[in-house]
Amino acid sequence: MTEVPSIESVLVADCGTVSTKLMLIERVADSYRFVAQTETRTTGGAPWNDLSVGVAQAAQELEGITGRQLYASGRIITPRQDMDGVDAFVITLNAVSPLRVVLAGLVEEMSLESARRAVAGTYATIEAALSRHGALRSPQETWARTIRDSAPDVVLLVGGVDGGARRPVIELAEAIALAASMLEKDHRPSVVYAGNAALRSQIAKLLGDITRVVIVDNVHPGAETEHLGPAQSALEQVYVENRLRVAPGVEALSAWSRLPFVPVANAFSRVVDFLWHREGNMDRGVLGVDVGAATTTMAAAFGGRSYINVYNHGTASGLVDWVQAHSLDDLLRWIPEPLDADSLLAMLHNTELLPSTVPQSPLEVSVALAVVREMLRSALDIARPSWDITGANFAPFGSREVMPRLDPIVISGGGIVHTPRPGQALLAVLDGVQPVGISTLLLDVNRAAPAIGAVAGIRPLIAASALEAGALVSLGTVISLVGQTKPGETALRLRIRYDGGRPLDVEAHYGELEIWPLPVGQRATLEIRPHRHFDIGMGPGQGGKVEVLGGLVGLIVDARGRPLALPRKADQGWMRALKRWTLDVGG
Repeated sequence: MTEVPSIESVLVADCGTVSTKLMLIERVADSYRFVAQTETRTTGGAPWNDLSVGVAQAAQELEGITGRQLYASGRIITPRQDMDGVDAFVITLNAVSPLRVVLAGLVEEMSLESARRAVAGTYATIEAALSRHGALRSPQETWARTIRDSAPDVVLLVGGVDGGARRPVIELAEAIALAASMLEKDHRPSVVYAGNAALRSQIAKLLGDITRVVIVDNVHPGAETEHLGPAQSALEQVYVENRLRVAPGVEALSAWSRLPFVPVANAFSRVVDFLWHREGNMDRGVLGVDVGAATTTMAAAFGGRSYINVYNHGTASGLVDWVQAHSLDDLLRWIPEPLDADSLLAMLHNTELLPSTVPQSPLEVSVALAVVREMLRSALDIARPSWDITGANFAPFGSREVMPRLDPIVISGGGIVHTPRPGQALLAVLDGVQPVGISTLLLDVNRAAPAIGAVAGIRPLIAASALEAGALVSLGTVISLVGQTKPGETALRLRIRYDGGRPLDVEAHYGELEIWPLPVGQRATLEIRPHRHFDIGMGPGQGGKVEVLGGLVGLIVDARGRPLALPRKADQGWMRALKRWTLDVGG
């Protein structure tokens, strides 16, 4: 951790794919608060080809808001000089293309699957995967041609438990050496070796004179053991070196800040990790979802362990590619009015061409929220297998089809925070994530969570203070029922005891969303009595008393059941239900 003495003010630049945000955090009395924020277009592409131009533009706009000088002589003023400048300048980045990775391993269901999960923890795409697939002979020339033609930034070589298979791993390494030798020296991929520990010296000797080799712990040291952290860290370091440090304008930004750059996903994960330690609940996890223009990040914490997964699709980039891999019907089922496939595809093309465009009509908002739902679902499909929730009471519902218990859930990213009404963001997360039990949903209204996480790298106290000062706003408490019964039947009875008010007795019916008023900052005590077919984490039909916190939407009971029954294609009945649920949450 880099220490910076006597910090009273911090300026954070968040350079995203579409927009660059500049946020000023200052000490106010005994706490740190966000005092101002500006946003401008990211300038990493044509015609500027210089990220520092956007940061300078945002700094000059921030000067007009704060009345103080932050930028002079072609740089951010740091350290602070009287009232001008700031004590620290921190930069988070994801406005660069992902790493291109080729995987090489032995067993598809073991080492290669672990390698895929390791790659999912950073900004990277898998261009090819090499394995024996049971072949008796080693197709080394084919492997070498695949690597040469893919032109990856890095090859992740895995295979063999510690002390296990040797010769097949060496054959893969020989193919990598052959491929690298056919490429120009400046275009040879780095190799991250995360396989059989007994082969480390041989791998280093075989490849070390040809290209850069990074040796880390085995992703599969034992048949029943998975260890992804070291491989993920190595890939992250290659990403920083091959992408962030050579991004256009980064040299100028480096001259303005002595602090290391932080990938946005890692900064966001720090906030999720902090919330888990703050809550201190060993029987549930904390989840953060950051839905951006180009990526969707899932950051989770269970039992003190952190997990990061970066899905390289967002709300504005790669939409057409996503449709080709999935289906337009997956999006159409979330739109509560008739829309033909060709019209939807044209809207997606326009979004990719003009990623900074804000939805104007109700239909455009519905399409944008449909994309958010499916990005969340796709990202979770990749993230969930990497979560180690065994040996704890994270998943008391007895089914792998439902989510583990999560509280709180943090919602961030321009793709979802910019929705016109808070209830629309809440409903998109309920549909995309499908939480279970009792959860508080926190909205990162200023998209400041990555900035807070970046600041935590220099002074954790500042980040904690900014969070406690209200950087995250509660959307409300959601009670999500696991189970099924007949539509319209009573799923749960609830007595709400407001602070200083009379109790309110209400019911929730299966298939519906029920909302009751509970403003931001207000608490209430609930006496919950679910129907015997339903579980809220206390056992089927079991309830009890809990204290909950209000929010922008209120107190929500999601009685649609878990897992949520989704149609392959939307029909009139489903579209009527979508409209009803949207109206229920104030959309």
